[in-house]
Amino acid sequence: MDSESSESLFDKLKSMGVQIGAENIRPRPKPRRVTYEIESIIKGADYSTLSGNTFICHEQYPADYLHGQLPLCCDHEMEVLAACCHTPRIMQPGGRNVVFLDTETSGLAGGTGTFAFLIGIGYRTENGFELLQFFMRGPEQESALLEALNDWLVRFDVVVTFNGKTFDLPLLNTRYLLNGVPAPFEGYQHLDVLHIARKIWRDRLPSRALPELEREIIQIRRSEEDIPGWMIPQIYFDYLRTGDARPLAGIFYHNALDILSLATLYGYVADLLAEPLTSAQHGIDLAAIARMMEDMGRFEDAMFLYERSIDHDLPEVFFVRTVERYALLRRRQEEWSLAAQLWRKAAERGSVNACIELAKYYEHRERNYLEALFWAKRALDIIDGDRFYFGSGQASQQEVERRIGRLYKRVYRIMD
Repeated sequence: MDSESSESLFDKLKSMGVQIGAENIRPRPKPRRVTYEIESIIKGADYSTLSGNTFICHEQYPADYLHGQLPLCCDHEMEVLAACCHTPRIMQPGGRNVVFLDTETSGLAGGTGTFAFLIGIGYRTENGFELLQFFMRGPEQESALLEALNDWLVRFDVVVTFNGKTFDLPLLNTRYLLNGVPAPFEGYQHLDVLHIARKIWRDRLPSRALPELEREIIQIRRSEEDIPGWMIPQIYFDYLRTGDARPLAGIFYHNALDILSLATLYGYVADLLAEPLTSAQHGIDLAAIARMMEDMGRFEDAMFLYERSIDHDLPEVFFVRTVERYALLRRRQEEWSLAAQLWRKAAERGSVNACIELAKYYEHRERNYLEALFWAKRALDIIDGDRFYFGSGQASQQEVERRIGRLYKRVYRIMD
């Protein structure tokens, strides 16, 4: 293209209002930073430490407060829970040496790059329950937040969390180390409610996540104000970028509910273990507690609860598993006749294990080889008939056939 035609084209573009060149183009205005301070969204105040200030929200709940259908504050019998979780200090009267803790963090995967920007704690007082939430406006306030948390934690020697053994406490210990602040948890006893919830409700509930336990055990549902956990890190980073604290209200609500639900579950679990017959909501729960008692060596309590649980209308698979465990415990106590009665109940429901145990019992204890042969053949019939059978570690078809062959020889030897 020659210069004349080029100039002609530029003239035409100018006449059409097209901007030529950049000298007259105004820069785009930067988006205005909208600032809503945390104090205008959440009721609280600054707390001063040697490292600076951090923000604290403080709420109180009366002694008769109900969280869902369960009491938040109550005097619970802690002996069994203490023995189960190896935390004898929780038996201190009043429970005022126990603190409930939960964190909201900048990421869900952990690691040295993850920090806690909101830490909630709750504890019993003479008048009820107090909830404190420690918040840092930015990463530069982390040391102040950790020091402020220390100022409150010194009065406790037991910390209760939900999945804190895996996540919250390791993360906080790392942050204390990185900030050169002494970690407060040295010498604390730690009780993680998630671990015991898995033992109690693994067979009955599809999940042992806190929202599931809130719905099924506490019977409470969170409002629309709640923020899902996976969204929390991004909301905090948006706050750091924009200065708009309004979305943080949902995170404070989420954290507060976590603490209240944790404290409520802690008390309910203590009652459940201390008085399972009056506190359990389902026979499956009784069977789970019986297993826990057995694992703890409380065999009399375990047998009592196994007996009560099979009196409930248990689903068949749980009925058979419970009867089998109960029978094995009776056998361990050398109560062979009672064990045999229980094995018969399980065998009638299609348990190969129970049939084999009866075959062993009649062969080795009663020397009744015909009866032993009957139960061994019953086990093989169940396998051959492709009936659903229960239990783990079932004898294989070949093992059952070998047992039948040996029993036939014993029977023929007697007949000869």
